Amino acid sequence: MTAFLRRILFVDNEESQIKLMQRMLTKLDYDAEFANSANEALQILDNGEFPLIITDLKMPEMDGAELCRRIRKIKPEAFIYAFSGYLAEFDGEKLEESGFDGYLNKPVEMKVLERAIEGAFEKIEQRKAKAARAPK
Repeated sequence: MTAFLRRILFVDNEESQIKLMQRMLTKLDYDAEFANSANEALQILDNGEFPLIITDLKMPEMDGAELCRRIRKIKPEAFIYAFSGYLAEFDGEKLEESGFDGYLNKPVEMKVLERAIEGAFEKIEQRKAKAARAPK
């Protein structure tokens, strides 16, 4: 049995957000990769396994909601958080309809981020255990 991968893909077009999240995720000791566009994120997902994806909502070319919909088509089991400083502008139901499992507000505090990530990994593990028990 292979070990459960606790890898994170973080997507944001703002370099300052990527640098901040690199510091935070390193301090929390998570294995993470970073993409500065939705297209780059899709390329990374083609070549690697990331159970947890955290993506900004407002990005040029392709917004986070469209990225989430595309990820759901290729990685339906992924746990995806919306990440934005403008969550009030987005309808919670529409985020859910896009396929998001939850959301985080910018700026995010370290303890909030850690709890959200640990909660996501717990749910991912529960999903995998449930799938393994399901009749084939």
